[in-house]
Amino acid sequence: MKKIFILILCFFYLTVSAQNTASTIKGKVTLNGTPIYNANINLKDTKTGVNTNEKGEYVIQGNPGDVLVFTHMGLKTIEIVLEDVTTLLNVNMLPKEEQLNEVIVKKHKQRSPEERKLELAVNKDLIRTQYGILDSRKSGLSLQMINVDELPRSAPTFLEAIQGRFIGRITYGGTIFDEDRTKVYLRESKTLSGGSKAAVYDLDGLVLDNPPLFLSMQDIDRIAIIRGIGASNRYGRRGHGGVIVINTKQGNYIDPEATQKFKDSIALRKKRALEAFKTASWDTEVPHNLKNLYDADSEEKASQVNEKLEANFDISPYEAIASGTYFFKKWKNKGKAEEIWNSVKTNYSSNAPVLKALAYSYEEIGDLQAAMQLYQAIASLRPNYAQSYRDLANINTNLGNHGKALNLYARQLLDRAAIRQTAMDSIINIESHNLIARHKMEMSSQVIDIEQVLGYSPIRLLLEWNNGEAEFDVQCMYPPNYYTWRHTFNRNPESITDEKTQGYSSKQFFINEDLGGEWRFNLKYFGNKSLDPTYLKVTVYFDYGKPSQRKELKVYRLQKENINRHLLTIDTVSKAISS
Repeated sequence: MKKIFILILCFFYLTVSAQNTASTIKGKVTLNGTPIYNANINLKDTKTGVNTNEKGEYVIQGNPGDVLVFTHMGLKTIEIVLEDVTTLLNVNMLPKEEQLNEVIVKKHKQRSPEERKLELAVNKDLIRTQYGILDSRKSGLSLQMINVDELPRSAPTFLEAIQGRFIGRITYGGTIFDEDRTKVYLRESKTLSGGSKAAVYDLDGLVLDNPPLFLSMQDIDRIAIIRGIGASNRYGRRGHGGVIVINTKQGNYIDPEATQKFKDSIALRKKRALEAFKTASWDTEVPHNLKNLYDADSEEKASQVNEKLEANFDISPYEAIASGTYFFKKWKNKGKAEEIWNSVKTNYSSNAPVLKALAYSYEEIGDLQAAMQLYQAIASLRPNYAQSYRDLANINTNLGNHGKALNLYARQLLDRAAIRQTAMDSIINIESHNLIARHKMEMSSQVIDIEQVLGYSPIRLLLEWNNGEAEFDVQCMYPPNYYTWRHTFNRNPESITDEKTQGYSSKQFFINEDLGGEWRFNLKYFGNKSLDPTYLKVTVYFDYGKPSQRKELKVYRLQKENINRHLLTIDTVSKAISS
């Protein structure tokens, strides 16, 4: 054990240049499982590139931080940021949706204002502005509609909810709830006085310079973003930085009788969606090669099976991690688990995703010191990743090293404050202020009271995953309502690119415990462009921000794709989780 500890400490002497060593990336490019011949793969902004062969296979050299661009006629272009462990990238391309240049001449009857208002209630492509109702498909403007049904209703503000749904950046002067000093920059066009022009807001026809952060997510009906010259033409100089248009449910009120058919269709859609959210058992996620181990009816027999499996553990670290977890949970044999896991530490000392999966496993069994050593090793391997320092801060908080944890949180916020704001900043802000408040630490600036800010007592759900390429949908169901957070490159490319550029893999949700009832969370996994599984850590915090705060932690091994699984159910009354 001492030898392993010394090995881990040595990781801190690795240089950043070692991470920039070129590596060979290979994989297969497909379209719905069919190999794509002659797809082009090149390093962005360079002349280096290759084409796929008849089997859709390719091989190319690249460095961490490089961007691989996958293109083929008639298919959507895909850009993927390379990480330090990227060696296998299997990419599934998608058809490019293009409108045919067909022109049909026919007599057109102009709709009356009353007809347009009725259509507004049933057509989600329409949005009401100060200058009339706009159709995102026909306006001729650079207008992007954001599907409000897909946004997290528990987000503190609408800006937090739409983050990652548009290309741009958000800067906060004080906190995420400071309207006067919060700015959104949709484009980098310069004003005559220098600097970027911030966006303005069209709220139900009223143009505002500051974001209406007082709005509840439950009050918002639809959101759109207008950029470019079209925003300036309609809103004048105020629109130079773009416009964020918000329609509230109150502002879009229409006679219920006129929209009954629309409401009926929504109810039917929800019913079908609930039926589609039926989940499969986690029993089928048992690694195929470990089935005999899991079927063993005694610890002695399990040890015999494991001896045969150990020969492959050098090339199958995730199977080794699963085997160690099995011995700890099934037979309460921590010594055997430690023996297996030590081999993973030795053989995969430079593989951050493997070490992170192992750190999650140590956290799950309550060995925080062992998890701390692994997070230290990961930070030395990935010193430019925001997640590395956030993980270290969080584990130090759990170990009672509150001062060290606060310094790590502060370092990340200061280091990246001048760069850009990301979803990780919200997590670090919340966690650092929670640490200060709960342990009565001195702080020069004002401390955020999360319960006061949200307006309700929150239950916090935190998702973290070890592989930056992981793609999945998370479904939050609070019957009869639900929403889906989509973490896929096809549906949310800006968010995933931001994660990989800034180096984080986390997402937090807040649940209003005052609503009562049970909140069910499901997950559908879509893979990570390799054959390795993804490890997902889910932490639920009850009484968040209070002295009575406590948490429950679960770790999931994701491998089989396109299968809906039940993660957990949160009972807000008993403040407990169930599988």
